[in-house]
Amino acid sequence: MNEPLIAGVTVLALLPVVARGVDGWRWLLALTMTLLVCASSNIAPLVDASFHWRFVAVGALVVWGLCLPSGTKTSTDPWTRVFLAALWAIAGLATLSATWSVVPMETLPRGCALLLLAALVHLVIRRRWPDRDVMMADLRTIYVVLSLSTVVSLGYGISDGTLGSTISGSTRFEGVYSNPNMLGMVCALTIPLGWAAYRRSGRRADLLGTLPAAGLLVLSQSRTALVAVLLGALWVVLRHGLGPLLQLAAAAAGALLAAYLFNLLPAVLGSSWIQQFAGRFTGQNDLSNGRTDMWQATVDLWWQNRPALGFGYASRDDLSEIAQYDELLDVGVGVVHNSYLQLLLELGLAAAVPLVLLLLAAANAALRAPVRQANSGLVWLIVTGLLIQVTESAMFGTGQTYPYVFWLAVAAVLLHLPADHAAHVRQLRATRSREATGQRDLARLRSAPPSRATKALTRSRQAR
Repeated sequence: MNEPLIAGVTVLALLPVVARGVDGWRWLLALTMTLLVCASSNIAPLVDASFHWRFVAVGALVVWGLCLPSGTKTSTDPWTRVFLAALWAIAGLATLSATWSVVPMETLPRGCALLLLAALVHLVIRRRWPDRDVMMADLRTIYVVLSLSTVVSLGYGISDGTLGSTISGSTRFEGVYSNPNMLGMVCALTIPLGWAAYRRSGRRADLLGTLPAAGLLVLSQSRTALVAVLLGALWVVLRHGLGPLLQLAAAAAGALLAAYLFNLLPAVLGSSWIQQFAGRFTGQNDLSNGRTDMWQATVDLWWQNRPALGFGYASRDDLSEIAQYDELLDVGVGVVHNSYLQLLLELGLAAAVPLVLLLLAAANAALRAPVRQANSGLVWLIVTGLLIQVTESAMFGTGQTYPYVFWLAVAAVLLHLPADHAAHVRQLRATRSREATGQRDLARLRSAPPSRATKALTRSRQAR
């Protein structure tokens, strides 16, 4: 590689993965996530080296999963089955859309990649993740890879000077990723995963990976990722009750008061980077950065041309070029910046039902799952991901880490926690039913007339 730092740190990043106690499937999972990170990089050698191998690695995970023994037959929550069926429907429809796609040779391989994602999620639910300890160890491996990618990004920014220019307020930071928004999305997933790993193990060392992720999230100035991760955290805090929320508000007020007393606020708020950061939220007439116009153009393009089946999966990037040769096709935007609208544009109304079912399954996980221990981090990640998809076209972008991490988190919550919750409700109802039956039997015995034996015993005692 042309960058010695990247080459060296990449090798070092893989050393913890091959350490003692990591099984082969988990090692392959770490390698797959590493290849996905490299494929979404702005460094040409990393992209070239990982472009095809990332899908080979995902396929190897699927094949390995097929060789795993089937787990014990356990009842799963109905929403888990709905989730799997909807994910398979989307993947199958995306692959089938190659028959009507405007770019069939682009649609077919992308559809096959989406089938691999659906197969991976299906296999971990049915064969590998019924064991909750194995599931959390796998998710922790993903967290380690993502957090190491933020450390590598930080080192790369120091070596090439981009970190200094970001702090000076002249640019946004992107690290080794293709753009700042991509870095922001990865950081927004890394922080909740780190919190889940910490809540599972109780070791504060598991929180170390969240520190560079949180710092780079701010340096990326990605409004989508910042707002999404904060609202996801707020959702978990509100589900815990008002107590934690009041404590958080008190801590924030105390920090601001201390900064004011030590006269730190003018120095911080007056820096050029803070002014640039605040300007992204206050200094623009359109805070969506033109996304609302893109969404309207997307709806018009889809509805006026191919409302039923769309233009074909993964055709969005080629529509602008096709419009140059087709006078009837008017494409006014280059990207959609909305996962839901992009899916409708590419697959039409045919994908509406499975899309709604997928969103309902994810929302059901965020609503029903108890937010305790590791589940608080996973619910945080799901809410964050659902919000990111509103302004980023990443829900089924299988060339990057986001869809794998997001859908695996949804599967993890649906597989265990809602099912446990339903079983707990059934057990509670059965206990209450037994208690009610026992009380009725006791009342019946008390109100029943005394038997002959009881009367005879009473007369004998009275005679004595």
